[in-house]
Amino acid sequence: MIDLADLGSASALDADEFIRWSNLIAAGSGYSRMSIPQRRRRPRVVLRPEVALDRFLKQLTIGLSRISGYMPPAAVHGFVTGRDIATNAAVHLDQDVVLRVDLKDFFGTINEQRLVRALGDYEFDEDAADAVAGVALVNDALAQGFSTSPFLSNIVFTESDAELTSFAARAGVSYTRYVDDLTFSGPYESVNDELLEAASALLADLGWSVNTGKTRFMRRGKPQYVTGLYVGDSAGPHIPRSMKRLLRREVYFASKYGLRDARLSSPTPMLHDRLNGWVHYAAHVDPVFGKKLLVAWNDVASRRYADRESAEWDAILEDINFPEDW
Repeated sequence: MIDLADLGSASALDADEFIRWSNLIAAGSGYSRMSIPQRRRRPRVVLRPEVALDRFLKQLTIGLSRISGYMPPAAVHGFVTGRDIATNAAVHLDQDVVLRVDLKDFFGTINEQRLVRALGDYEFDEDAADAVAGVALVNDALAQGFSTSPFLSNIVFTESDAELTSFAARAGVSYTRYVDDLTFSGPYESVNDELLEAASALLADLGWSVNTGKTRFMRRGKPQYVTGLYVGDSAGPHIPRSMKRLLRREVYFASKYGLRDARLSSPTPMLHDRLNGWVHYAAHVDPVFGKKLLVAWNDVASRRYADRESAEWDAILEDINFPEDW
């Protein structure tokens, strides 16, 4: 069994630190709340830990990954080294039907009882599991914004991933998960209403709720997107054509007029950090298109003089379909 001393040693943390931070978090201290506007949705509330708490949580996450023995299943692509939204989308290329199933209140559903039980499955004793829960949960829910949350959410979902992988194999379809975004794909006769009904029932039995408002079928011949990337082409996932046009135009204006003047010339001007984030994102997930764009962007000499305080990172995360619960 993994006890608190083992966890502390793996994380380079003292047991007293767990008690101190647990008490502070319980009292509502050590972090602040941020409300992030979202288009057509309610604002997303995340917690921002203060520097000292953030350092503690990052050390704890390192320790948990070292000592837990958690090995991400092949179907899991969210917050896994070497995997991302592109590897997630690549599993579902050129399929007859792609089904997206979104989980409702994913992090909020992970409470103390569920987290402690999951850690117990990984051989954490009660004291060690309680110590982790004490610093990872806020108001009996996995804290959105704490660096421990991605790893712990994957641990909690271990059983569900195994069940869903077996379910998909029996149905003859592909399955992947990116945080709370589940995707099934395959032939017309397999990916249908019956599959959705059975998957929803299985998820309910496992203690999860489906967000029906975000669940949709995407059939061949119509746009098919997985974690924000087009998957209707067997050659690989691509960013949407509309975004390609926008990025080409914005980089062109920046090249021709300079970044500051481009804001006056472009019909849809992007601030430096947002455009920079999108260009690097495109180069990573859609290299055939994005790497040429990146070369042109790097030649824009004026870009290094942009105003850093104007960054719109939250807008970037929403644009690329970054998980709502993180």
